[in-house]
Amino acid sequence: MDKQKIAEQIGKIEEFVKENVPNSRKLDDAEDYFRHVFGVRKYALKLAEIYGADIFVVEAAALLHDIGADAGKNHAEESAIISKPLLENLNIFKEIVERILKCIELHSMGSITKSIEEQIIQDADGIIFIEDSYKSFFEDKKEKLSLGKAKEETLGKTKGMMGKIKTEAGIKLAKEFLPKAIKDIESA
Repeated sequence: MDKQKIAEQIGKIEEFVKENVPNSRKLDDAEDYFRHVFGVRKYALKLAEIYGADIFVVEAAALLHDIGADAGKNHAEESAIISKPLLENLNIFKEIVERILKCIELHSMGSITKSIEEQIIQDADGIIFIEDSYKSFFEDKKEKLSLGKAKEETLGKTKGMMGKIKTEAGIKLAKEFLPKAIKDIESA
């Protein structure tokens, strides 16, 4: 694939993501949703460069990884289901589509990855949570729980994200953000 075609396809994927914000993210946290998705892309591209991963696979998967967020715990699988027709309509080779979908399906904590691209999407999702997404998670928890319980759950998830990140470069990046996240949560 030439660079122009790749750029056009990524542009169409990004447009799809912007036009199909999950209902649960549309109201007051669409901005948080986009900050998360584009943050995953940023870190995925950085890690792809370090590890020589397929940049197209990583960027497409990063953009689409949470498109099925309305499905809650099953959002990774739903994101892949929603993404498949889009990717097929872009006339991407079937093998590439399958690799992108596998990255999306396996981005959640606890999934076992087999390729560097799959691990990069998991890592990038964890890194952006530790850097930024913990804030909206905490705000959501504060609306439903006591402050103490919201802190406890947010700290647990934020620290837990470190276990999701497996690449050396990903761990190094996440460790840069973890102390600030913990301090912010504990002092809230």
